[in-house]
Amino acid sequence: MGVICYQIPRLWLRSRIRRRNAAFEARLVDLTLGLANGLRSGAALPQSIELVSRDIGGPMTEEFNLVLHEYRLGIDLAESLSRLSERMPGEDLGLLVTAVRLTLQSGGSLAEVLEKITDTIRQRTEFHQRLKTMTAQGRFEAIAMAFSPLLTFLILFYLDPDLMRPMVTTTAGWCAVGVVLLMETIGFLIINKIVTIKV
Repeated sequence: MGVICYQIPRLWLRSRIRRRNAAFEARLVDLTLGLANGLRSGAALPQSIELVSRDIGGPMTEEFNLVLHEYRLGIDLAESLSRLSERMPGEDLGLLVTAVRLTLQSGGSLAEVLEKITDTIRQRTEFHQRLKTMTAQGRFEAIAMAFSPLLTFLILFYLDPDLMRPMVTTTAGWCAVGVVLLMETIGFLIINKIVTIKV
């Protein structure tokens, strides 16, 4: 119980971080599109960042407010964006920050670059959604496989308690339960690894 209670806050924190990163990445297309439109309308990049991030809200507003705060304190905008990429790791944001930094250093139309990045991020997002849909059956099978022994045990215990009681009252029964839990965990992890595709 001590080990479990020690892990709960870490798992909760990781879940919150993943949820926040997902919320940030979900609005990245809106950000790049808004920045491109702002630049085409004649606004500078810091002004466009401020206007677009303020309208989007959520983690996007919080992170880009920090970027603008660092910029106003004298930190180069490209450097501040690089710090953002370190705080919010992700391939799409990394691509955006790299493109902005290279364009600011070498010159060129940043609005056109942002429009191309918008198309790239949108295509990647659609691909990830299709991939997630295709692997949904495998994830469901992993969950069903993990819970089916417990459900079977409860049904049999309800139908014939005398038959199933030795499973929870004898040493051999607890050993059998431990073996089943171990094998179920291994099977779940194997199936989950199969259906988890890194792109």
